[in-house]
Amino acid sequence: MKRTAAVLLLLLCGVAPAQDTLSVTVKSLSKTGVFAFGGVGFIGKISQGEIDFRVIQSQPPAVALASFESVYSTGDPAAQIYALAGIRQLDRERFKEILQSLDGSQEMVFTMQGCIMERHRLVDIVKAIDTGSYDDWLKPRP
Repeated sequence: MKRTAAVLLLLLCGVAPAQDTLSVTVKSLSKTGVFAFGGVGFIGKISQGEIDFRVIQSQPPAVALASFESVYSTGDPAAQIYALAGIRQLDRERFKEILQSLDGSQEMVFTMQGCIMERHRLVDIVKAIDTGSYDDWLKPRP
């Protein structure tokens, strides 16, 4: 009995920090401000948005999808793109629904590649994701 209680306690202690970390990551990604994959800036640092995306992406599919949906519904335009990239990987039908709802949107988003920051229409970036232009970047990293 004591052994079972100890095992349960260890399991519960391991789950709570993981949930807290995921919650913090979802909040962080929701206000990322810039959509960027790959090294950015003069030193080629991976953006915090990509780091947060990867943490969510590494979760079990149902958890990741729920997290990306949360980011999409609460996030800034850059966060919405990260979320849509994740949703496309996990649920193509849901992605297509959202893409259709964006038709005609003039929402702008900051993107960054290398040292170059630009503004693009959110829908244009999402369409590029839909055509597979970001597929190499979206593969889970080891």
